[in-house]
Amino acid sequence: MKKLILVSLIALSGCAGVAPYAPKTLKHRSVSYAIGERQARHTGEPMVVEEELVYYKTPVAKADFQIPPQMGSSYPAIRHGMEFSVYGRLGNGDTLYRGEGLKPKTSNGDPVAWEYCIAVDQAGEAYGDAACALGITRRWEPRPENFLEVKTVYKDGSSRKELLYGGRSGDTIRVSYREFRGSLSSQYFNQELTYDLSESSTIRFRSMVIDVLEANNNGIKFIVRSGMDAGVQEAPAARYGGY
Repeated sequence: MKKLILVSLIALSGCAGVAPYAPKTLKHRSVSYAIGERQARHTGEPMVVEEELVYYKTPVAKADFQIPPQMGSSYPAIRHGMEFSVYGRLGNGDTLYRGEGLKPKTSNGDPVAWEYCIAVDQAGEAYGDAACALGITRRWEPRPENFLEVKTVYKDGSSRKELLYGGRSGDTIRVSYREFRGSLSSQYFNQELTYDLSESSTIRFRSMVIDVLEANNNGIKFIVRSGMDAGVQEAPAARYGGY
């Protein structure tokens, strides 16, 4: 039965061939401030953020979709939020992606022997399924419209560092340092800091120097004189909300 299904698929769609393909790894550095310029943030907002990101883009399902059956085989449903990873590229430039749990079953209820992929055209639209290694594609009728969205996946080497303003009590201001690494999904390190403005209106953390202009329980106004890490000090400033 399994061989019969594969032969039928080849007869219907042909063997397109699959070339190895890896998603392009991107890198980006940014900071949330400009050295020497006046900044303002609300309490609870990051005063400063420094990011060094290593990432790639991958498609994610925006809705549920039931893949139609074929030749006695039943296909699993694609669920909203399902993430796909690249398998290879077809000769026409389209891309094959695989996903966890996408395993068709034969008419006997047994998992098929081949690895299963979805086919995505060069516009980023999913239009069919395939036996991954052979590049055997089958078009869905009807095909889902606007079905995929692009998700950013952060890799090892990524980091996000931020100082959050926590308010003022008397002459003391509270600042929290948070650091995220890798996928950036959870904190890698955090530290609670306090600064006495009666001693100095300049606060320091690592190599970062900040002049505090005003501070109360609503927010803070300040000027960054130097960054936490020299490598990102000259990166273009991102735009964040102001106080």
